[in-house]
Amino acid sequence: MKSERIIDKVIEETLEISRMAVKKTEKKPKAPIKPLEWAEELEKSHASFVQHWEEGAAAQRMRLEGIGKGQPAIGYMQIEVDNPITRAMASPSFRQEHGSPQVLAVHRSYIAMGMSNGSVIIIPSKYSSNQADDTDAKMLFFWNQGEKTQSPVTAMCFNPQGDLLLVGYGDGHMTIWDVQKATAAKVIYGEHTGAVVHVCFIHQCKAITGDSKGLVLLHTFSIIPVINRLTVKGIQRLFDGHTGIVLSACPLLADDSFGSGNSSMPDSLTTSSSGGHGSMMGGVVGVDSRWKFFNEGSSPMEDGVTVMFIMHQHALVVRLRTNIDHVDHIETFSRPEGAREGSIAYAAWKYTSSLSHSSPTDEDRVSWLVLAWDRQVQVSKFVKSKMIKHNDWKLDSVAVGVAWLKDKMLAVLNLRGQLCLFSKDGSELRRTIFILDGLVLEDSILYHTHFSNRFGNPERHFNNSVAVRGATVYILGPSFLTVSRLLPWKERIEALKRAGDWMGAMDMAMKLYDGHTQGVVDLPSKVDSIREAIMPGLLELLLSYIDYVFEYISIALSNHTGKRGAADGLINADRSLLTEREEEYARVGGVAVEFCVHIGRNDILFDTVFSKFVAAQSGGVFLEALEPYILKDMLGSLPPEIMQALVEHYSGKGWLQRVEQCILHMDIPSLDFNQVVRLCREHGLYGALIYLFNQGLNDFRTPLEELLYVLQNATRKDATCYRMLVYLKYCFQGLAFPPGHGIIPRAQVHSVRRELVQFMLEESKMLTSEVFKGFSSSGKCPNICYLLWMDTEATLEVVKCAFAQENFQPTSYTPDASVSKDEDDTNIERTDSQNVLVQSLVDTIIHITGLENEAIHSVLVGTAESEESETWPSVKDFGYIIEFVSFYISNKRARSSQRVLKHILKYFTSSSTPSYNDNNVLAQKEVLQLFNVVPHTDWNSDYVLHLCLDAHFHQACGRIYTARNQNLSALDSYMKDRVEPYHAFIFINRKLFQLADDEALSFRSTVIFRFAELVNLSRECAFVLFLDHFQNEIQQILSEFHSDNRSHFLFLKTAMEVHLSGKLDFSSLTAQDNEIGARHYLSGELEDYLQRLSNVPKLFDRNLVSMIDELFEPYLKLLCQYEPRSVLKFLETYESNRLDGCLQSCLDYGVTDAAAFLQERRGYVRSALTLVLAGLDEKISQFITSLENAFSHISPKRISEIEQPAIVLKMSEAHPVLDTLRSSIGLCQRNSQRSDPEKSQSLWFQLLDSFSEPLKKLYGSKDVNGKGCRSEGGETTNGHPTGKGFSQQMVISAYERCLNTLWRVFSQFVGEIIEAMAGYIPLPTIMSKLLADNGSQEFGDFKLVIHRMLSMYHYEKIILETTKSVIEDDSFYTLSLLKRGVCHGFAPHTFVCCACSCSVSKVVTSAVRVFSCGHATHLHCESEQSKSSSEDFKDGCSVCLLTSDTQTGKKSPIISKNGLPKYPMVENEVAYGVYNNNETHHVERSRGLQQMSRFEILGGLQKAQKSLHIETVPPLKLSPPAIYHEKI
Repeated sequence: MKSERIIDKVIEETLEISRMAVKKTEKKPKAPIKPLEWAEELEKSHASFVQHWEEGAAAQRMRLEGIGKGQPAIGYMQIEVDNPITRAMASPSFRQEHGSPQVLAVHRSYIAMGMSNGSVIIIPSKYSSNQADDTDAKMLFFWNQGEKTQSPVTAMCFNPQGDLLLVGYGDGHMTIWDVQKATAAKVIYGEHTGAVVHVCFIHQCKAITGDSKGLVLLHTFSIIPVINRLTVKGIQRLFDGHTGIVLSACPLLADDSFGSGNSSMPDSLTTSSSGGHGSMMGGVVGVDSRWKFFNEGSSPMEDGVTVMFIMHQHALVVRLRTNIDHVDHIETFSRPEGAREGSIAYAAWKYTSSLSHSSPTDEDRVSWLVLAWDRQVQVSKFVKSKMIKHNDWKLDSVAVGVAWLKDKMLAVLNLRGQLCLFSKDGSELRRTIFILDGLVLEDSILYHTHFSNRFGNPERHFNNSVAVRGATVYILGPSFLTVSRLLPWKERIEALKRAGDWMGAMDMAMKLYDGHTQGVVDLPSKVDSIREAIMPGLLELLLSYIDYVFEYISIALSNHTGKRGAADGLINADRSLLTEREEEYARVGGVAVEFCVHIGRNDILFDTVFSKFVAAQSGGVFLEALEPYILKDMLGSLPPEIMQALVEHYSGKGWLQRVEQCILHMDIPSLDFNQVVRLCREHGLYGALIYLFNQGLNDFRTPLEELLYVLQNATRKDATCYRMLVYLKYCFQGLAFPPGHGIIPRAQVHSVRRELVQFMLEESKMLTSEVFKGFSSSGKCPNICYLLWMDTEATLEVVKCAFAQENFQPTSYTPDASVSKDEDDTNIERTDSQNVLVQSLVDTIIHITGLENEAIHSVLVGTAESEESETWPSVKDFGYIIEFVSFYISNKRARSSQRVLKHILKYFTSSSTPSYNDNNVLAQKEVLQLFNVVPHTDWNSDYVLHLCLDAHFHQACGRIYTARNQNLSALDSYMKDRVEPYHAFIFINRKLFQLADDEALSFRSTVIFRFAELVNLSRECAFVLFLDHFQNEIQQILSEFHSDNRSHFLFLKTAMEVHLSGKLDFSSLTAQDNEIGARHYLSGELEDYLQRLSNVPKLFDRNLVSMIDELFEPYLKLLCQYEPRSVLKFLETYESNRLDGCLQSCLDYGVTDAAAFLQERRGYVRSALTLVLAGLDEKISQFITSLENAFSHISPKRISEIEQPAIVLKMSEAHPVLDTLRSSIGLCQRNSQRSDPEKSQSLWFQLLDSFSEPLKKLYGSKDVNGKGCRSEGGETTNGHPTGKGFSQQMVISAYERCLNTLWRVFSQFVGEIIEAMAGYIPLPTIMSKLLADNGSQEFGDFKLVIHRMLSMYHYEKIILETTKSVIEDDSFYTLSLLKRGVCHGFAPHTFVCCACSCSVSKVVTSAVRVFSCGHATHLHCESEQSKSSSEDFKDGCSVCLLTSDTQTGKKSPIISKNGLPKYPMVENEVAYGVYNNNETHHVERSRGLQQMSRFEILGGLQKAQKSLHIETVPPLKLSPPAIYHEKI
């Protein structure tokens, strides 16, 4: 199947990386791996494979996971244009009678349109969030019959109850319509002189109106109850329009029954607040008029109404209080930075009622304000009369309307014709286009142009063309009404289903189930209520999807197999069709599983859904679809019938390992435990069986019984045996099994260990097994016998883990200091109980093997006639048992009889010890450990001594001799131990402190007599012994060295090391200890001695200095004799005045480098150089011979690999020549400064001649005929020999190439000498020397030497290249400046000529010149100005030049062409266009000062031109950019 192939691919990719890492490590030889280690690695690799399989299963994309990253293509909003209102407007008679639509207003019960001929059309339509608007009702037409001229409707608004409609007209009058009676309740004339562009009710009988001239009025109405007549009680002026025009008013109302507009946000939107209302509302009147806004007691909101008034530069939020003579200023929002000048802001409030007396920050008490200004949007919270900024963001297009959809969404319309839905945090939820195909924005939404910006250009205002009620947005166009309705959740899912997007429908359903209801308006707010409401719809969606796909698959198959018969159609179908069928069913199964798991309806999954798959003969596909969700822990339990079917299906396909892993991921309490255990037993799923008992029942013993039962008839080395051992090892170590499933709780580890060990010691109940019959012959057969028979070594290794001394401390455990004392007591009790178990285990093993007897027991498993019968224990098995028993006896955790100890001792001293065949040190350590534990009375010392002598256990023999008080024999035994020599010195130290009188003197004399042997044993330990005990006997000790010069040398060497460095190196002693793994056996006495050695530098006696001076010459002679290569380093370190004696010793033993060093110290430099060069000819001869041999024994094809000088000089025979060369050069350099020139020259030339002579010989040997073997054959131009003497010619060719290589090498030697002497000898002298010595030779013979010498003087070429590079970079820099200067474009600050004050945009007869300062002039104005003025303005701006020449600080007016003075623009005015703040030096640039290139500057300096203006010269950069100097 496709999913399985995906998983296998992921596994293969993951395991390939592991294989590559394994291949790298497999190249190194490895020690053989034991079977237990193999089994443990197998379990880990199995767990690793399972992990990769789980990753593979998890890697295959869940059917519904990730598909909801973007919004669904359909099913979110329904945009409808074809509605009864649009159809009515399309009628020619309608447009002829009523004109075109102008404004729009909505209420929960009505939709109203104002027409161009002054009529108002009202469509009764009740709003419902669950269904579309019903606009088929009869339209109501309102118009004033008595009007002579019909003025268009420019603004409308319903009151909160919907019974009154306030309509404003283009001529300034207003009409209040009684909607129920369809009559004009009141007509108001004379208040506004301009078109009424915005109206809004702030109360049932209070309204704010504003006209295009900025006049804003507050109207108070009253109704006379008796006659039911509406009257205007008062009209008050809020803004007069003198200081700012109010573009619109937006009140915060408690009843959201009628609509508003749209939204968007800015990053740079800023708010500004003022200290008082008057400072920001200079145009508000009424404070001095002493009017009251409301009738007393008429307002349900006693503290007033909050209103936002939007102007061009800012939006003002105020509170109009009841019965108070002033207005409370709340906040001022300034036009945000970046918003276009003249852009119009749109705002909308969302009122949230307070449900309880909770904190002010409660969501129920927060009202929200959205303000969209150009491309920027800000959302603020209104809490307790304070505006708090919530978030802001920036749009990708200019907003033309904003409104709230329910509580959590914002609807924004932009100039692109897009309707965007946002959350309050600025997250975009949905974007759709409301413009019809083929239309532009102006054809889709109406606007008015009653307002102009500061430049006099009209601005489009869309506020009266967009309205919102509930979750529906209404957009009024010139000839149609666009209704954008947010669909309910059921309709959205149905729309997706109809479009065939089943996955999108299910993804939406799952998001709704999770409580993600942004953009959904018909669901409860609480998650539980949402789930209860949508659950029937979710189930219906799933089942309809399954039926739909199954029907599709059935139809597809029937069409393909229709001609083959219905009975055997599927059987005869081709395999590709069957594979495709399975993939389709697997896809449906994955969707069904994930959907049901997500909504928590597993009952439907395993009942209805599974039955549908079984009916379609695809039950196995459904079962396979469960696996990834089980491994991802999304599906934790299965019903019994599903579990049975899963195991049977996977067993038939050979996937039992995958079944086991599925069980490991299930929730055990939710399973039918007995059924799952039975299935695991039947199919051998022992890993899952262990997991079930351990994790489900906290039972660790029963799995052991199950595995032991399997071993009853198992063959030797069966895999089940080792799995059982791995399980035991994990339990003993406190780890959960299988690997990777955590740990066992710390408090439970001890009881688990005890329980499992006791089970191993219990008598076996498997009476019919061959193992039981074999072991029961010895009297008893505990359960451990089966494991010992299978693998004794592995079993004992695992059992050791049960009694490990390490404190088990899981990382997740945190100790509590308050119970530390109780824990210590508990640990002591546990240790005691463990020791009891250890003793029981040791006694059981001793009894099984018969160690209490003289001869051990042998167990025969199987009949004697059977070929498969085996005898236990083998020799190796017996050794493992002895080592196990000895380990616990030596660690004082078990006791045994003398006969058992005898067996143990005999085993360790024998030559067949399996664990110690390569090194008997550890075996000796075990014996010594037994000596420490077992009392001496239990040993037969003579018998033990005999065994230890035969086994060469010198330490053990020394221990026995010490116990017998035979000190000299003990000393002799310890001194025979070359592996651990420090035991001899420990013994000597101990005895020197313990013995007294004659015994002490005798022992000291013996130690002094054998001191040379002690030095050979360990010179460091012997010297420490000398410092501690024998400093006064130094002469006696030195006399013992006369017969052993080697020991004498080692002793003196140690003394010199101590004197020169102040320390000794004991790393070799501890390194031996670590190599043999004996650190575990360190006794306290040994640790003290090693600590004593580490403190030796602190205990050195300073009185040794005089002794060292006396021993200098004897030590130097011995050093020249035994380590001649170390003499020079010693002399360089040690200061001594006995140069003659040292020189004679060095000359006697032929240590020439040290002798040369001493001659140099004496001042005999030439003699020192002669000594250094002594033997040079022999070294050169050996080097040449080795090189010739190398060339003669290598094939011609490989000669090129070794003929390079760098390769040749790596030969070992070349190192002595190089050492001599560099030593000689160093000697000459050190002494050239302090010698006169002639001596220095003589010294260098002596060195030069030493290496020039071999080079001359090579020059003379280049003629091959000199050897008398010129070949008759020829040689081709490519170097391959031809002719009769082919083989001889090959030899000659190799010889020639060898000579050429030697020639280059020695030329390099001579070149190094010349380079070194160049700083001390004049160059002409060196050249004369070379010509004098080589004048008879051809130049080609020594040209390499000449070239090497002259190569040091290439600095002229380097200087030339540097200069060239500097000039090139300077040219590049200059051209870059010129290019940058001509590529700039300038924009004028204003479109007015600075000379004639006329517009530059309307003049087409003359060209326009724009300066870098931002001024612009006509070219003909420049020429006229130049004629009338004495100033020459051809190189710059006339305004700037005049300004720079005028030094007065007064602002004099500029007289324009028409004679009117024009003053400069004030600071707070913003100039039109772009102002270049970076052009700070425009005056200087306008004067035409051109930058000169550096080359011209240098040329001018060379010609000494005095007319050069220094102030125009740019700074000279002598260091060009670094990136252009990579090669220098």
